[in-house]
This record gives sequence, structure tokens and C-alpha cells, in this order.
Amino acid sequence: TVPAGVLLMTAEGHVLQTNPVAEAQLVALAGGAWEGPLRDLGDRSLTDLLTSPATGGLWHEVRGGGCIFEALARPVDTGTSPEHWVLVLNDVTLERQVREELQQQERLAAVGQLAAGIAHDFNNILATIVLYAKMVADAAELSDRSRRRLAVVDQQAWDATRLVQQILDFSRRSVLERRPLDLAPLVKEQVKLLERTLPEHIRIALVFGDDDYTLDADPTRIRQMLVNLALNARDAMPEGGTLRIELARVPGSGDRRSVSDTIRLTVSDTGVGIAPEALPHVFEPFFTTKGPGGGSGLGLAQVHGIVGQHGGHVAVASEMGVGTTFTVDLPALSEAPVPVPVLSGDVALSQGAGETILVVEDNATLRAAMEDVVRQLGYQALAARNGREALEILMQHPEVALVLSDLVMPEMGGQALFRAVREQGIDVPVVMLTGHPMAQELELLKDEGLIGWMMKPPDMAQLASLLARAVQRGAEK
Repeated sequence: TVPAGVLLMTAEGHVLQTNPVAEAQLVALAGGAWEGPLRDLGDRSLTDLLTSPATGGLWHEVRGGGCIFEALARPVDTGTSPEHWVLVLNDVTLERQVREELQQQERLAAVGQLAAGIAHDFNNILATIVLYAKMVADAAELSDRSRRRLAVVDQQAWDATRLVQQILDFSRRSVLERRPLDLAPLVKEQVKLLERTLPEHIRIALVFGDDDYTLDADPTRIRQMLVNLALNARDAMPEGGTLRIELARVPGSGDRRSVSDTIRLTVSDTGVGIAPEALPHVFEPFFTTKGPGGGSGLGLAQVHGIVGQHGGHVAVASEMGVGTTFTVDLPALSEAPVPVPVLSGDVALSQGAGETILVVEDNATLRAAMEDVVRQLGYQALAARNGREALEILMQHPEVALVLSDLVMPEMGGQALFRAVREQGIDVPVVMLTGHPMAQELELLKDEGLIGWMMKPPDMAQLASLLARAVQRGAEK
């Protein structure tokens, strides 16, 4: 009845007695039925194991049959050359898996903390590039050649923004815009895009039934997750093959329509497979089996983070020369889905009518860019380096129609400024910009009267629309 495996054996490897647990373990370690004296246990020779003194023996690690054991040998006889030994085997496979997962999560958390710390500075730099590129591109006197060059600058800046987003995703610090979402239409739409972009020698098979695939999710992040898995499959099939995407609803305990149901997304390929030694590391950031220039090692790490932020789980199984399967399980939701919005093309920027906007930003370069943007959108601009300066300006300039403030600043940040404005009875709308993933804090401020907020770098059209709505709301008070 002992939960560990216990064997009585001779020094030559003849097994004299075992308990039932040890008998099953020997089958696993020997790779099947065993006969005669033992020479090895898994990947260790018996000679290595039968080295422990009568007291204070050492535990040895033994691997075999896909399991990990800790083995301890103790001599039964006294003397320098004991003839009989007791061997104890503890199966620690699950314990090791849990420990490795915890260590991986700790590594991801450490990198994520670093990522969140530097994201603010990166986003300030990128916001300056994006805003100036947009402003210069809209200049009437610009040549077509220069406009094309600025378009490249703008595109590269947004690519860099997406790289920062990848880092925030795998660290589970990105800002999600979750809503009830039917996964089937989104996947069908994405498959159509993949059919136009993937090489012709890769065939895509989409499989799903008539079930309900509604979940509470951010459509943009789910779309990014699917693209990353598809591109990973593409790279695994340089000679062509089949990319299979499958949707299924897995019943949970109780009623089939309960939130405990799971939406399972399976993405599999018929590619080269992943080596066993690399498989445990595929979700680690910056880990890649591709050559130089073949990838950043962030794609699957981003998938892992997106799934984790949605309360799900992702697993991978692979066989060399056969292919790889990623299985994503996400909590189901029993609500009517809303249509996934389709992004439209360029729209005219909302313009002001000479109202004054106070720009509050501690980064001098970005502050100057924001002032230029405000003026280009038809407003007057005032500027402050932090919340304290902003309060002084508001007291001196009652004509200010809107405060556009950074969130994290020295001396007085955006949150403190917003509350100070309210405490002093200054009735002016406030809009926040942030390079930090602080959605929860900002949503709480919206409950206190914050008009709105945006992540850096802001999209010019969305920023113009938000400023116009905020100024109008302030004028209606």
C-alpha cells in the first residue's frame, strides 16, 4: 500500500520482491515486460544507483517511459559489499511539470515587468514619429515621392508599435477590449485572408459544426493569435502541406450551455514538426528554432499571453516529420454575439473651431508634437510639463476647453491632475493618453467623469474624433 515503488533486489540486479507500484514502474522504465537481472533503470545504470551508504543516502534522478523518478537505494546487509538492496522509486513527473510551469511563469512575469516598464518610453518615441509623419504627409506642398517615403516611415513606426504590443501580450499586460464574440465568423473571415496570403502549395481546411462558439474576447487579439499560429504552420511547411483549423464546443460540467463549456480552437499542420528538446520552450519569449532573420521568437509567446489573458489554456503536441497541433481552449459564453467591426478606409479628420486645448506631457519632444497636432486639427494649444503646471495654467486661462494629459508624469501624474481639477471645481473635460497598460485604472476614472482615453501612439483619426466629442460635451454643460 506504500504510494512509492519499493523493490528488494540483489546486487547483481535480480528482483526478489516488489510492491504493485514498483512493478508498474519497472514496466515503464524497461519500456515493456522485463525478464532476468536488471542492468539499467531508465537512463541510469544499476551500478550508479547502488551507491548509497546505509544512512544518508542520495536520491538519484531516473528518466524513462516519458516519466521522471527519484530513486533511493539502501543496503540491507552490513559490510563493504552488500548482497541485497532496497530500492525506492518516487514518480515526480507531475511535480516536475508543475515546477517547470511555475518557473516558466516566473520568467515570463520578470520579462513582462521589464516590458511594461520600457513600453511607456517606447510608445512616447513612436507616438512622436507617427504624429509628425502624419502631419507632414498631409502638407499640400509635399511631392508624391516624399509622401511615399513618409508612408514607409509611418508603416515602420506602426510595425514597431506592434512589436511592443507583442511584448505586452506575452507578459499579459496588454489592454483588452472584450465583448461577446462569435468565433466562427471571425475564423471564417481570417481563413479567407490566409487563402490570399499563404503560398499556393499550402491548403487550408476549416472544420466546424452548427454549435455556438460565443466567448468573451477581444476580436483584435484573437485575430492576432490565429494569424500567429497560421504563420508558424506556414514556416513549418516549406514544401507545402495542409493547415487544418477546427472549432469545437466542449461541454463542461452541468448544463451544456453553461459558461463552464469550452470553445476549442485547434490549428494543426503537416510540417516538419518540433524537436522534443525544443517543445517545452516554444512559448518562451525570444526562443526560436529558425535561423537568423527567420523570426523574433515572439509569435508563440504572444499566443500564450493572449490565451492566458482570456482565461484559457494552450497546449502543443508535435511529432518530427509528421506535424504539429496547437490546441487552444477558451471559456465559452452564452450570450448573443455582436458583429465584429470591419475597419474602414481613410476618413476625414474631425476639426475644431479654435477652442483651446491644454496639452500635459513630460516628454518634451512628444509634447511639441502633440501641440502641433492640436493646432493642425483646428484648436489653440497650451502646454504643461506635469500636473502641477497644468493646474496653474488652468487657473490663469479659464478659456481652456479640454485637457489632453499623459497618465504617468513626475511630480503630478494624470490621475492626480484629474482628481485635483474636480476638487478645485474646474469644470473642464479631461482626456488621457498613456503608454502604460493601465486600462483598469482608467476605466475607474471614467466612472468618475473622465471623458475618454487612448493608448500611445494614438491613431490620428481616432484622436481627432475623441477630442471633438470631448470639446462638444464640455460646451454642452
